[in-house]
Amino acid sequence: MRPARRLLIFSSVMTLALNITDPLLAGQFGKAASDAVGPLLLIGWAKVGPGLLQAISGVQGRGEYSAGSAAGPHADGPKEYADAGTRPAYDDLLERARRENAKHWELHQRPISAETLRKRLRIGAARSRMLVAVIRGDSSPGCSCPS
Repeated sequence: MRPARRLLIFSSVMTLALNITDPLLAGQFGKAASDAVGPLLLIGWAKVGPGLLQAISGVQGRGEYSAGSAAGPHADGPKEYADAGTRPAYDDLLERARRENAKHWELHQRPISAETLRKRLRIGAARSRMLVAVIRGDSSPGCSCPS
């Protein structure tokens, strides 16, 4: 990633210089400032872009949002699924969430939060909130034990 970042910064600086040289020499400072916006954005992407690419490849590498994944964005809730293969993955995720809730209960004597579950299972916030709602709905009212 480092060589790609260097190339992006170098080309952005050269583009910046080429874009603003003529307006600066002509005394058109507003035009120079306007022409500097694009290259400056590219320079900013040199810092943000590689991290964004790594984050995207990390998500795809885990298969969390890949097209054929059972844990993809369409498996967000306890509902009927068009693809019969998605239901077991949801059940597995729910079972993992219940185990994490039980561990958390043993350590802290309170149910797991959606944020803690999100971090432990490495899932999205919406999915973790949904799982917490299902887990808490499983336990009977007044019960002080994990579900």
